[in-house]
Order: sequence, then structure tokens, then C-alpha cells
Amino acid sequence: MRHAFLPVIAAACLFLTGVVILNTQLWYSSRAESLGGARYAANNINLILNEAARATRVAMSIKGCTLEGQYRLGTEAALQPHLRTIVIVKNGAVWCSSLPGNRILLSQIPPMVEGHLLLASARETSNRLPILIYNTRFADSHILVTISDQHIRGALNAPLKGVHFALQVGDSTIGMSGDVVSGNVHYSGRIRSAEYPFSIVYNQPPLFSLQRLITHGLGILFFITLISGVTAYALNKYLHKEMTPEELLRRAIANGEIVPFYQMVVNGREGTLRGVEVLARWKHPRAGYISPAAFIPVAEKSGLIVPLTRSLMAQVVDNMNAIESKLPEGFHVGINFSASHIASPGFVDECLRFKARFQRKDLNLVLEVTEREPLHVDEDLVQTLNTLHENGFVIALDDFGTGYSGLSYLHDLHIDYIKIDQSFVARVNADPDSTRILDCVLDLARKLSLSIVAEGVETREQLDYLNKNDITFQQGYYFYKPVKFTELIKILLSKPKVKVIVE
Repeated sequence: MRHAFLPVIAAACLFLTGVVILNTQLWYSSRAESLGGARYAANNINLILNEAARATRVAMSIKGCTLEGQYRLGTEAALQPHLRTIVIVKNGAVWCSSLPGNRILLSQIPPMVEGHLLLASARETSNRLPILIYNTRFADSHILVTISDQHIRGALNAPLKGVHFALQVGDSTIGMSGDVVSGNVHYSGRIRSAEYPFSIVYNQPPLFSLQRLITHGLGILFFITLISGVTAYALNKYLHKEMTPEELLRRAIANGEIVPFYQMVVNGREGTLRGVEVLARWKHPRAGYISPAAFIPVAEKSGLIVPLTRSLMAQVVDNMNAIESKLPEGFHVGINFSASHIASPGFVDECLRFKARFQRKDLNLVLEVTEREPLHVDEDLVQTLNTLHENGFVIALDDFGTGYSGLSYLHDLHIDYIKIDQSFVARVNADPDSTRILDCVLDLARKLSLSIVAEGVETREQLDYLNKNDITFQQGYYFYKPVKFTELIKILLSKPKVKVIVE
């Protein structure tokens, strides 16, 4: 299920990342365009005010408001494309105007404030249209040059869709429509003119805009969608590709899916629990528990048997420490080790660290040497096993009689136990001849003074035979099947005594 959603999640993350990057780029671009539009509008207003400045200089040169003086003012106002009137005010009254009869468009002469610019609202003009006034003090007079709202709005009309600019003079603002607005009007963007006392204000673009994405980035959005889909497809193919058994096992070990099961070792005559053999099971997330016969050969062939065994060792320590107060005295804990693991560098130190981690120091740790692969007996191997034996480990030869050279191992190595393979025990039945092979194996073990553990006990006949031959330690389905740790806890808490006592 996790693998099913992973491609979708990856594609969604890739798509969202692409959209965020695209939106950010478009946002920066839109901000730059808005700033460019504001500069464009400011430059237009500067050009208009330059006309007003030139007209002011003409008005300053007029000595008297004669017909010639009025003619010069009217001509200047007519020749400058953005100006409406030029008015000279003295002592609070109109002295001379570019309009006939010294008329003005203002309802009344505004207060003469310091500075060059003033926005007059529609209610302050005779034609009820707002204007911009360019005011200059000259000697004992003021020269007022008026600019119509149409020219102001034309200057503000930058070729940018969706961006609206306004002219702000002092605390008065005029935009693309409507009258002059007084007071604090909030705009997120502003640039100030370096030549005249005005600002161009505007609202900067929002950080995210679906319309902007569609309008300016539709092609890139389509490309991002395509790339996200291809990524999801490729990831889905990768996650569901056929993995080799080695790859599957390596991933299972890394994910902690190889878990210990415990096969009870019972005192066949007394029926008491004397220890456990650790067996590996694959706790597959979909297939459930998988038998070691399906993956141990793969582990041995690929070299994964070493990390697999190390994982089991760590789990066994944690399990045994969790129930250390419930374990019988002298409890046996046996773990199988492959030949390649035993021959690996640092094996002795690894085992000593393993032993040191147990809280119960009276546990009998059994190192079971498996015969599934040949064990090269040399001086190093002998030294390794002898060192472990001296440090309290019990050495057992597992699956005796089925491997490569069990008899030579008995001759060259210090073996404490041999574990009779279940294939020999399974032959035992009511027929007296069924025990001939097993009789020979037991006779050999007695002559070599070796202790014996019998595996695979499944019937009463097998139990009786082993008890009569003084085979104390036994294990098999007759007593218990291999169980997971939670079941082991239940068995220990029940203080079991198997009904096998021979009178």
C-alpha cells in the first residue's frame, strides 16, 4: 500500500515544487513589470510638469497684464499639449490669466502653500473636474499652471493589464477614475519622483495568482504536469520491478523482517523446559511468516547469512533480557552459525559482546555449528572455538550426520554436544529394525563421551526410545512447535511440565 501511494506523492511533490517555482518567477516578473510601469507613469508626469515649468518661465517674463501679456499666456497654454490655464495671482486675486477676461477654472483661489504641486478636487473647479496645479512663487505673486484630469489619467495609463497606478501629492491621491481622495490611502508599491514632489503609487501583485499562472505560464504548467506524470510512472515501475531473491532478502534484513522463533529443548524424562534453539523466520508484510528453508540457502549463497545472524543475535538478547526473571536456572540458548560467519574476522569479539549483553550470567549460550556448508578446519578455526569454549560458550554440532564431514569435526574440534538430525529420529517406530542406524550414531557418541540432543521428536515411540537410551535433551513437535517470542512468554509463565515421564 505504501508503494502504491509513493509514486502519487512523489508526483504531487514534484508538481507542487514546479508550480511554486513558476509562481515565484512570475511574481518577481510581475513585480518588475509593475515597477517599470510606475516609472513609466512617473516619467510621463515629469514631462507634463516640465511643460508647466516652461510655461511658468514665460509667465515670469510678463511685465503687465495687457492684451499682449494675455496673448502670450494664452498662446503658451495652447501650444503646450497638456496644459489648460496659466494664471498669475497677486494679493490673493487673479492678476492675469490665459483665458479671456482673466477668468480661471477654479471656484476660488486655493491657499498658496509651499511646494510646486497641489491636487484640486472636482468641487473646487467650475467644470466639476479635478485638476493638478503647478504652483510657483515669483516676487510678490504666484503663478498657477493647471493640468486637466484627462492628461493626468493618460499619463498614468501604463500598458500593463491588471495594474492600476495613481498620482499622490501630499496626502491627496487621484487614480484612473473618480475624484481626488484625501487622507491615507494604502498602496503596497510606491516610487517618488526625483524632480518634483509627487509619487506614483500602485498595488503590487499578490504572491499567488491562479489567473497569472494560467495567463503567463500555461505552457510551463503543462510541461510540469507532464514531467510529474512521467516521474510517477517511472517510480511506479521501479518500485514494482521484479527483485531478485537476494535483493528481497537484503531489504528484509534491513527492515527487521527476519525475526527469531524459539524451538523448545525439553528434558525428555522429566518433561521440563531446559532451553531454546533460535530459528529464523521471515515476517513478510504480505505473505506472513516464511520458513527458513525458503531463504536460508539464499542467505548462505549470497553472504547475507552473516548480517542475518547478527540481526537475530541482537533480537535474542533483547528478548531474553525482557524475561530474564522467568528463565530457569542454566537455561540453554542455542544459535546456529554458518561456516563463513565463524571464519569471519572479529567473530570471537562479536560473540563475547553478545554474551556480555545478557543480564542473566548463568545462561548456557550454545554455539551451534551448522553442516550446511563445509567448515575448513585449520589452526585459526580451532583457536576460535577453543577461545569461545574457554569463555563459557557451549559448542554443538548441528544436524549431525547430514553434512560434509561430521566425523572429522569430532576428531579435530572440541565439541560438547551433537544434535542428532530429525531424519534419523524419524525412522524410529514400532519395528525393532527401525533403530539400527540411530543405534550406531548413539554408540559412537557414547564412545566419544559426547552429550546428545535429539531433534524432530514427534511420536511416543520416538520419545520412549530416546529415554531408554538416556538421551536427556530432546526437541520436536511432540513437545512444542517453534513459537514467536510472545508465545514463549506464555509458555514460561505457565510453568509447563510435559507429560512424558517414564515410570
